[in-house]
Amino acid sequence: MTPLRQLRESDIEAVLALYQRAFADERPIDAAEIQSWLRNSEIDSGNLRVLDENGQVAGYGDVWIGETDVELEVAAPDHWGVFLEWAEVTARMHAASRVRVPDYARESGLGAAAAARDYTLWRSAFTMRIDFEEALPAPGALPSGIRLDTFRDEDCEQLRLALNEVFARDPFFHEVSPEQFREFHLGHRGFDPSLWLLARSSEGIAGFVLAFPERMGDRTLGHVTSLGVREGSRRRGLGQALLRHALHALRAHGLRAATLGVDGSNESGAVRLYERAGMRVEGQIDNWALDL
Repeated sequence: MTPLRQLRESDIEAVLALYQRAFADERPIDAAEIQSWLRNSEIDSGNLRVLDENGQVAGYGDVWIGETDVELEVAAPDHWGVFLEWAEVTARMHAASRVRVPDYARESGLGAAAAARDYTLWRSAFTMRIDFEEALPAPGALPSGIRLDTFRDEDCEQLRLALNEVFARDPFFHEVSPEQFREFHLGHRGFDPSLWLLARSSEGIAGFVLAFPERMGDRTLGHVTSLGVREGSRRRGLGQALLRHALHALRAHGLRAATLGVDGSNESGAVRLYERAGMRVEGQIDNWALDL
C-alpha cells in the first residue's frame, strides 16, 4: 500500500485545489473547514491523510471509524484507489464489516474507481435548496400542546438525547457523545442559538430544527443541519412547521437562500416534506459501499 502522511496546515490550499478538481462546486469547502478538522479534539488527526508525491500533495482522504463501518472522505483525482485501499485496510484492522465513500460528482471518477474494487452503489442523498426571493409558505400553526422556543445552554443534554433518539436508525448518523455534541454542534461555525428552534411539550423536547446562517463561508446561504421529531409527536405536522419556521428565521437574517441534505431513498417522506415547504433538489451525492 502506498504510504500516506498526516495532513498539515500547510497542505490546506493544495487540498482545496484537489476538491475543486474532483468535485467542482458540488462539494462546497473552504480553508476554515479544513482547519476546523485539524483543531477538533474529537477528530483523530492521524486519520487525516495526504498522498505526498515528491513534495506535492496529490490526494487527500480521511476515515471515520464507527462500530461497524469505516467511512472514507476523499479528494484524490487519479489516485482514488490508494485511499480506497487505505480505508479497506483500516476497516479490517478494526473488524469493521463495511467501507463507505461518498461521490459528490458522477464525473469525478471516484464511482468508477470504487466499482472496479467491487463497491456497489449503496444509496444516494440529495441536496435541497430554496431561494428566498421566491414566496415562502406561511409557517402555520403548531400542533396542540406544542410551543416553539430557541435553544438555551441548559437544553444541551436533552437536545443531545433527542438527536440520538430521532436519528438512531439513520444509516448516515453516528450516536453523539457529550464531547461530540460540544465540538460538532455547539462548535459548528456560525452557531447562533436563535436559529436552533425547539418544539417543547409538557414532556420536554418534542422536535427540533438546527440551522446555521452560513454554509462553508458563504454568509448569504443558510443551512439546516438537523430536523427531527420524536416518535410520540409525529404525524401531526410538526416537522413541516419546524422547517417553515426555520426558513423564515433564516430569511429574516438577511440570507438569500437555504439548503439541507436528505437521504434520497426517503422520497416518500422527508423529500416530499421539504418540497411542500418550497424546496427543490439541487444536487445528488452517491454513496458507494464495500462489504468486507
